[in-house]
Amino acid sequence: MTDTDSSILTDQERAVYGPRADILIPDAEGMPSASQVGVHTQWIDVALAARPDLVNDFHASLAVGTLDDPQGAVEALHQQSALFDAFSVLTAGAYLMIPEIKQRIGYPGQESRPISGDDVPEYIDMLETVVMRGNIFRPTITPAG
Repeated sequence: MTDTDSSILTDQERAVYGPRADILIPDAEGMPSASQVGVHTQWIDVALAARPDLVNDFHASLAVGTLDDPQGAVEALHQQSALFDAFSVLTAGAYLMIPEIKQRIGYPGQESRPISGDDVPEYIDMLETVVMRGNIFRPTITPAG
């Protein structure tokens, strides 16, 4: 486990975050909720350190709604795409970093899987199909103004 970094989240933010994380990841189907395994007290720090680009949106996500209505806060947060994305990506990421959770779901973590020489022709055949079909894309829609 990791030590809590009090500079990342205040005690108040952790108090707000715990019940909201449990809305996203409840105690269900034999799996513990986010707060039961310390997502809000320790593991969110690891996720935030891994994704510093999401820190500001995560802090802003905790300001949405009220402390006494975590369900309503998460529903309101869901209407704000960037904030909900930061909240949900970091919560799920923190949960899936926990060794106990990885073991329960049978996920060993990232593993090196080198490509052997036998795999190269099959890979080349797959790429050839993509190259032969040509460029396929949807143009980016930019807001007027």
